[in-house]
Amino acid sequence: MDILEALTKTTRFSKVAKLTGIKKDKLKRDLTSLVKEDKVYYNKRFDEYNILLTGKLSLKNELFGFIIPDDETKEDVYVNSRNLGGALDGDKVLYYTYRDFYKNEMKEYAEIIKVLERGRQELVGTLKVKKTKTGMVYYIESSNPDDDFVATLSPNDYDRVVPGMIVRVALSYKGSKKVLANLIEVVGNIDDPGIEISTIAATYGFAKDFPIEVKEEVKTIAQSLDEKDYIGRIDFRNLNIITIDGDDSKDFDDAISVEKLENGNYRLGVYIADVSNYVRFGHPLDDEAFKRGTSVYLADRVIPMLPHELSNGICSLNEGVDRLVMAITMEFDNKGDCKNYKIEEGVINSKHRMTYNKVNLILKGNETLINEYKDIYQMLLDMNSLHEIIRAKRESKGSLEFEVDEYKFTLNEDGSPKSIELRVRDEAEKIIEDFMVSANEMIAYHLSISELPCLFRVHEKPDQDKLRNVFNMITNMGVSLKVGQNDIHPRQIQTALEKISDSPRAAILNQLLLRSMMKAKYQPENLGHYGLALKYYCHFTSPIRRYPDLIVHRILKELIIHPNHFTEHLRYYQNNLEEIGLKTSSSERRAIECERTVNDMLQAWYMETNIHKVYHGMITSITGFGIFVTIDSGVEGLIHIRNIDGYATFDEKKVEMNVGDKTYHLGDMVDVYVIASDRRTTKIDFMLLDDAKDAGMLDENSSY
Repeated sequence: MDILEALTKTTRFSKVAKLTGIKKDKLKRDLTSLVKEDKVYYNKRFDEYNILLTGKLSLKNELFGFIIPDDETKEDVYVNSRNLGGALDGDKVLYYTYRDFYKNEMKEYAEIIKVLERGRQELVGTLKVKKTKTGMVYYIESSNPDDDFVATLSPNDYDRVVPGMIVRVALSYKGSKKVLANLIEVVGNIDDPGIEISTIAATYGFAKDFPIEVKEEVKTIAQSLDEKDYIGRIDFRNLNIITIDGDDSKDFDDAISVEKLENGNYRLGVYIADVSNYVRFGHPLDDEAFKRGTSVYLADRVIPMLPHELSNGICSLNEGVDRLVMAITMEFDNKGDCKNYKIEEGVINSKHRMTYNKVNLILKGNETLINEYKDIYQMLLDMNSLHEIIRAKRESKGSLEFEVDEYKFTLNEDGSPKSIELRVRDEAEKIIEDFMVSANEMIAYHLSISELPCLFRVHEKPDQDKLRNVFNMITNMGVSLKVGQNDIHPRQIQTALEKISDSPRAAILNQLLLRSMMKAKYQPENLGHYGLALKYYCHFTSPIRRYPDLIVHRILKELIIHPNHFTEHLRYYQNNLEEIGLKTSSSERRAIECERTVNDMLQAWYMETNIHKVYHGMITSITGFGIFVTIDSGVEGLIHIRNIDGYATFDEKKVEMNVGDKTYHLGDMVDVYVIASDRRTTKIDFMLLDDAKDAGMLDENSSY
């Protein structure tokens, strides 16, 4: 047993010596080396050696926070204000964990030893002014109301701003307390319509504008094709190629065609915008796209990865205009097996800009739309048949389909939420999903068998202990699931999803299973995609809005289609794909967090107009500080333990809350009364209806 393995079992020198069999003098030297390398921490006070870990600090307030470990198999760990070690919210930190008693139970805690990297390179907040002995000083107060972070603005920027503006600034640190700021951009004024969303987007580092050098480069890009653009490309313009997207979509990076062949097979064509033809490696446009990593979709707006001249213009596969594409044509038999495929550069002319709504109505027999689109009606039927075949094949392998509700916000002119509606996912959405998954799979397969680099979309096998706990939890909620000694196969999860589909608790059970999964990420090592039950998978189909897809396009072009500088390009991808994967995975997570924060803010804003109302909802989470309830509109609020009438105790193992002779479980339906909501903190407070009645809180304004 080596030293680090021994330290997972004990922190005592003598016991480490016994476990490793290393002589004490040598062990002392080895431990000293590990301490210098920041792999081990020596705690003089307790004479203990602890393994050091890395993670990101997430402060909840000035009293405590959590460290999110870089190792995704580990749980978040609590850290109190005494053990922050000068770290600030968002910092990458070096820490160790220890165990201590809390309410008669052993809990895990963390102490931060060192700040490895300041997480906040920027700050978004309100510009304020204060009078000091040396004159007026401008400072920025964070827009996050739970955040006491303050930075002093450089006097060089005073003439560009006025107090009351929302600004985005770059930070520099002078010690652990003093933070200086330089202006990056003025986000807007506090009364601007939609400023709430703009502020959140800026907080996550998604800029609304592009740098001047990018704008200058865009001016040099033609908005229509030239004769030379067609040279060497396959002409697909005679085919019935269409796009299918949402009603409000403005950028179209994928188009499709399907043809039923004489042998009974289907020929599927997937045509993807050839973004790499315009976004050149090392140019300002490429640098900015890499920096952004992804487009971000926020309620009423898109913050694009590429400027509109590309994302909505020359790269977008708009109806009735010639566009350059990367195409993959696949032939499928009636079992869903791909018999052959071809990857080519091409040019298309989309015949129709179809929407999910229209295609779904056509497939359901809407005569008016069938007549309007009679030229593609049969193809749409063939598309539906092919997608069912492909889906059946994937499901036979154990592909997972989590039914998680998604909601869409409609906003008023001032940016406030007008309504929240459930997004409908029907056959048209599944057609596009299945065709894109097929294209992504075959591209990854082709690069793999060609023994060439690829930026894979990896989804690793979930932690089996965590997954077993979820299976047991679901069984305790009345849906019997079998759990053996071996690792749980995707087919077992698929069976579980089928079993819970008819349960009134289906939504929460789907969420429990989904949370037990690992996060997907981009990396050059192919570890397969657990959720899709695929051995090969990458992202190829959305280069307008995802940088990894653009990288895959470049690999195909530079190493297969035009291998003019093969060795040079091969070496580049071998040396850089890991870093590209890390950065683009991080950008994706940041975008998801940003979207979630915007949705939380809009939900809270929506509920500000529904104070004192009564709703029926489901218990979706239970913690030591209260019960979370989700109502029909998808809005989630907290019944804080302080607002529960009676003595409440939380059973962590059973995940239930006991209040007197009542017990509340996950999935229980309850009536709640809205007592407060605040868009600034994104917090929504509920109370159990019976408790609200007993407290005399219901009045003539209360409604059901």
